[in-house]
Amino acid sequence: MMDEKTLTELTREIMAQGYDAKTASNYAVLIGDTPCTDAEGNVLVFDGVHRVAKLKALNFFMPGSDIAVP
Repeated sequence: MMDEKTLTELTREIMAQGYDAKTASNYAVLIGDTPCTDAEGNVLVFDGVHRVAKLKALNFFMPGSDIAVP
């Protein structure tokens, strides 16, 4: 489960890909702690029905990451 600290870290990583804080925060909430990925490892962001973004792989979800959600 995401807490404020992990949500902030995920938002920062998304911002590093060029998104503004508001968009990155929204994407982090939509992704939650269970990302949907494609065959190349990109993280797909859905608003419930439509894909709204395709992000490069996020270290946040990599095994062994210090900030990953268990």
